[in-house]
Amino acid sequence: MLRIEYLSIRAGTHTLIEPVSLDLADNEITCLIGPSGCGKSSIIKWLAGVLPPELSATGTARLDAAPLAAPNPALAYQAQQDTLFPWLTIAENAALGLEIAGHSRRAARARVLPLFAPFGLSGHEASFPDQLSGGMRQRATFLRTMVQQSRFLLLDEPFSALDAVTRLRMQDWLCTRLAEHPRGVLMVTHDLYEATQMADRLLVMSARPGRMLDDIPLTTARSARTEASLAETRALLKSLLLEDTT
Repeated sequence: MLRIEYLSIRAGTHTLIEPVSLDLADNEITCLIGPSGCGKSSIIKWLAGVLPPELSATGTARLDAAPLAAPNPALAYQAQQDTLFPWLTIAENAALGLEIAGHSRRAARARVLPLFAPFGLSGHEASFPDQLSGGMRQRATFLRTMVQQSRFLLLDEPFSALDAVTRLRMQDWLCTRLAEHPRGVLMVTHDLYEATQMADRLLVMSARPGRMLDDIPLTTARSARTEASLAETRALLKSLLLEDTT
């Protein structure tokens, strides 16, 4: 289990996030939702060790009760943009995280190349990012993130740059990949439809200064969720968020 204890984040003299504590279970998708500017992305950036220098944080993280210092190989972070380097091939981009972690170039490529087919990228190993569609670039980014086999994925609005149809397809695609190779996931999103369709658990944050409003488990399997049940959950989320702004 990954635990955050009393995390507070400030921008100068302004409080961005009031002290929050939360637990993240292995093999569970947790969606962190809330209004823009509430500090959702700052939480996972802090966990990943990439919090901007203009922000200061206090708090601790623990993995299986042991103190966790960022960056840590147990956590893999993925930013909003696909962040593929345009001068590298897709195979080179996908292997980059492993090389940074200390694997040789040959070993990294040997681990990455067998995954091109299951990630829907077969035949594009030598392609460059500008030769791929938005959805394919995002799959390549997920390949680079997930091949590191970290216990937890930290995803910052990973589908925000995609069109509506591609976004829906990518949500289903990611859930399928995670069912095949389960990981703990903390995913930031502002999309209530995305959150209720994908998550096993919803963490709801208030407007700035951010604080936790609610922790909602979704116990029904994704395949068994009806539109009526999804609409009921989204209505609850809307009421929480709207009540917080009044």
